[in-house]
This record gives sequence, structure tokens and C-alpha cells, in this order.
Amino acid sequence: MGLMVKILLINITFMGGFIILLPDWPWLFALTSLLTFVLFIFQLQRYGNKQEKILHTLGQGLRNLQDGDFSISLAGSSAQTSDGHGYLIELFNQVTEKLREEKKHLYQRELLLDKVVNASNVVTVLINQRDTIVFANRSALQFFYLGSLLGQTWPVLLAQHAPELIQHNNKNNAIIQLKGREQPIAGQGNFSDIEQNWHLSRHQLKLHGIRHQLILLKPIARELQQQELQTWKKVIRFINHELNNTIAPISSMCHSGRVLAERIDEPQLDRVFNTISGRIKKLSDFIQNYSQLARLSAPQKQSFNIVHSIEQLKDLYPFELKASQPVIMLTGDASQIEQMLINLLKNAKEVSPDIPSEISIEVHDDQLHITIRDFGPGMAQNVMQKAFLPYYSTKAEGSGIGLSVCREVMDAHQGQIILNNHPQGGLQVSLYLSLI
Repeated sequence: MGLMVKILLINITFMGGFIILLPDWPWLFALTSLLTFVLFIFQLQRYGNKQEKILHTLGQGLRNLQDGDFSISLAGSSAQTSDGHGYLIELFNQVTEKLREEKKHLYQRELLLDKVVNASNVVTVLINQRDTIVFANRSALQFFYLGSLLGQTWPVLLAQHAPELIQHNNKNNAIIQLKGREQPIAGQGNFSDIEQNWHLSRHQLKLHGIRHQLILLKPIARELQQQELQTWKKVIRFINHELNNTIAPISSMCHSGRVLAERIDEPQLDRVFNTISGRIKKLSDFIQNYSQLARLSAPQKQSFNIVHSIEQLKDLYPFELKASQPVIMLTGDASQIEQMLINLLKNAKEVSPDIPSEISIEVHDDQLHITIRDFGPGMAQNVMQKAFLPYYSTKAEGSGIGLSVCREVMDAHQGQIILNNHPQGGLQVSLYLSLI
């Protein structure tokens, strides 16, 4: 519009000046006016084409933004950048650049959030107002033993794959017990039939103005076991301290009594002191055994060949070894892991003294899987539930410390230990350790 006004003013000025200065040349005035009019039409058409091209470019760019494509940038000529349209193009490019950066940041945050949620052991399920599942992480897929949950109806899923959860479906915050829901690392091995403790929480939220429910199931068995183990350690330290303080003077007095008994040559008194000394020694050994659990130090990790370490244990207990590879390098505390394996082989030897145990070593997706199987009578389910409790033992001379120490070693190495009965008889202990 500004250009048209300028051209019109120039024409009026031209015609006025021509009439004043050259009134006797009408044909020249007519010719000049015609040329000026033609030039005016040409400039007007050119300006209109330019306007149409710029509007078309802006419209195409806006359509790309509407489709979610922020990669477009508009190219403006020097003529365009000299007027207001050039400013619009520059502003459009600045907006698209900012949108690109925001989209990249959102994508990175979404990718990080997706990795965190899928790496978590918390079962995470998001359902909409129609009770349809719109999101489920990997732990949820493992929990329900399915390859996909998207699109399924929550009540139907519970009825078909987790009926024990139906009674808790109206709870927003609760501690519940479920059987057979804990998996080994990397989904290997058998599922446990032992009841596990879970924390169930339900949250109401709105996404895009639509009501959703976020259901979280967190396994808390390991946390409870850790708290229980720390409590036992405190008790052990206290008892160890008190008993040692009591045993030390008694042992000293007993030794002095034995010396006096030898001087007066009294055999009966000597037997009494010998009996007391023997009992004190047994009590001291008893305290030392129980102190193992409290004294377990942080692992000093280094790389070593786990196959070679296991082969060296054949001098202590007989077993048949099956390894998928001759060399498997594991990063961990070699002495602690070897001591754990010695405890497990000792248990296997006690329940099946005439048949050598079997040890298999396999690697699956950077996960080391060691299985120790004995050929004894196996283990009852009620005993298996308490097997890792400190001081729980079914053996007459057992201290109940061995398996507790084994689990402590595995927890310190971020591994997992699982007990189950072999289908063909005997108990098998599965150990899972990460190789990375």
C-alpha cells in the first residue's frame, strides 16, 4: 500500500510539473503519461508477485510447523530482508530454531525418562479413564509374563494373569504379599514360589485434560531383608562384645585354677577345670562363627577368571564342572566369592555325601549364571522361605550363618541368589552376577 501511494504522488508531481513547464507539448505529455502508467502497472504486478511468493512461503512453513516438522528454515533475498517481509522471515526462522531446540531437549529428557523407568524394578502401569493400559515398563511385562500390555483392559488383565491383585485393586497405598512374582536377573531361571512383599501405590493424574491412574508396585523384600540383616548385625556385635568381656576373665581364672590343681595333685579338680576350659573354647568358637556375618567387609573388587577359581575348589569338595567358556572374567572380590562357593559346596556335600555335586557356568547377555546342584532330598517350601534368615538351620549342628553370608556377599556384588528344587531331585542354588 505504501508503494502505491508513493507512485501516485510521483505521478501527480510529474503531471503538475509537466503542465507548468511544457504546456505546449501535449503529445509528449500523453506519451510520458502512458509510459508512466505502464511502468506503474509493471511495478504493481511485480510487487504483487513478490507479496504472493512471500505469503506462500510463510504458509508452507506454518503448515510444516503444524505437522510437527521444525527442521524448515525460510530463505530470504537481500531485497526481501530490506523491508518488513524480511523481518517476518527472520522472525519465523528464529521461532523455528527455538522450537527445534525445545523439541531436541524434550526428546532427550523423554529418552532419559524412558530408560530410567524401564531400568527400574518398580512395576509401572498407566491406565486411562476407560481402564485401558497406555503405558507399561519392562518390569510390568515381566511381572505379568507378557510381551506387551498396551491396549489391554486393566480388570481383564488382572483376572487372567494376576487374580491375587484383584482384592487390592481399590487400595491407594498398601503393603501386600504376592507369591511367585520375583524373577531372577535378566529373566533367567525359574520364578520363585516364595511369597514376596510389595508396596502398592496408586496415583490420580491428568494428561491432556484426561483422567489417568498411575499404578506402582515396588518389591520391598530386599529392603526388608537388608534392614533385618543390619538389625542382626547390631545384635551380634553387642552379644560378641559382652560375651568376650565375660569369657576372658573366666578363661584366665580357669587357667589359674588348673595350675593350682596340678600343684596339689587333685585329678578330679583338674577334670573340672578341663571341662570348663572345653566349654569356654566351644562358646568362643560359637561366637566367632556368628561374628562372620557382622564382620563381612566391603568387597575389594578386581578382575579374575571365575572358571579357574571354581576349578581350584575341587581339592576341597568333589563336583562336576560344566562351563560354556574356559575363561570368564568377573570383576569382584575373589576371596569372598570363593568363600561363598565353599559354603554352598559344603552344604551340598552334607546332604549328598556319596554323589558329587554339579556346577554349571553360563553367560547370557553380560550376565554370569552359576548353578550348584546337589543330589539330596531337596528343600521344603516352608524351609526355603526361611533359608536366608540368620541363625535359622534345620541341621542339628548348624549355625544358620552360611546362607546368610552367601546372600550378603551377593548383595555386596549387586547379584542375586535363588534357591529352588531341581525337577529331577535335589536342591539347586542359582547365582546371577553382572559381567559389566
